[in-house]
Amino acid sequence: MSRIFTKFAFALLALSCIGGPLHAQYTTTFAKNVTPGQQNGLYYSLPQTMLKLDFIIEETTLEKSPLSDYASNYMEMADYVEYETTEYRLLDMKMSSVASPDPNALFFVTLGSVRGGNKMQFDITPNGIIRSVGLETANSTEEVREAPVKKSCCEQQPVDYSDHKLMNMITTGKSNSQMAKEAADKIEEIRKAKFYLISGDVEMATNPETFQMMYDKLDAMEQEYTKLLLGNRVTKTVVKTVYVVPNKEVPTQTVAKFSENDGLTIGTAGSGAVITVQTLSMNTTAAINAPSQSAVESMSYENKVFYRLPETANVKVTCGNKTLFEDRVVVNQLGVLLTAPLTNTKLVFDTETGQIVNMRMQ
Repeated sequence: MSRIFTKFAFALLALSCIGGPLHAQYTTTFAKNVTPGQQNGLYYSLPQTMLKLDFIIEETTLEKSPLSDYASNYMEMADYVEYETTEYRLLDMKMSSVASPDPNALFFVTLGSVRGGNKMQFDITPNGIIRSVGLETANSTEEVREAPVKKSCCEQQPVDYSDHKLMNMITTGKSNSQMAKEAADKIEEIRKAKFYLISGDVEMATNPETFQMMYDKLDAMEQEYTKLLLGNRVTKTVVKTVYVVPNKEVPTQTVAKFSENDGLTIGTAGSGAVITVQTLSMNTTAAINAPSQSAVESMSYENKVFYRLPETANVKVTCGNKTLFEDRVVVNQLGVLLTAPLTNTKLVFDTETGQIVNMRMQ
């Protein structure tokens, strides 16, 4: 009887030793391999680099005047608007990077039952990118690296140089030919007034400030009457944005086209000079023996989570034969995926790159 009791006591002791120090068991699986409807877990992703290309474009709208057909009769070498159209000029291009969830680095962590110890705390951004994981609440501003706020480019307000009020100053009820003659006469009068002002025949213009004010007013009137004959040109500056996700398999991507007649056309359609983005890896992570993408997608990993070592790449943006941008840029998805232990550790991730920036043993 005592032998039976002794064996039973040893069995209880063994069970207590086995069950006491155990913590929750976690399994990380590629998202596509998760059973539909599986609830006992959570999804998280690592960030990929998305390139944000802001093209600063000058748009000039040519507005035809009803009097422009008679412009050549009254103004020598008149550059009048023959038909309404829009002309485009590429002024500049600026590039920045934005972190977004990577569909090729989306994982599901299965949460096992807890038989001892503390529960693991996951901290994930609203868009699903992992920020930290550990045995304590990860809300320390000293350790968690928040993604910098990106200021979006805004379109500049268009500057409208048109003023059709002067049309009312010309006597209505006349033919276009007569109104064109009247506008030409007004222009001639204004030019004579400007000549008298410059030559000093106008006594009021002895003061430099008065002279400048009078000249500017005459010049503005001449421009407005000239528009009535030649037509109008309305110019504004706009920003067109193209987003590009660098691809390891396709180092050179055609992202848009630009022409003076059609402006910027996103994609491969349209006409004009081809805009390409070339991303060449610097292979700084090539020496790391990391699991292949197929291994990442097909296997399950116990008590481990994925993080990323980002890669540096030379990014070059060209429009036809002209280089718009060239510099070295961190491109996350060109790097490698690795695993870090999840048991008794606290991990803090860089939400811009997916790299572990702090690891603390509990």
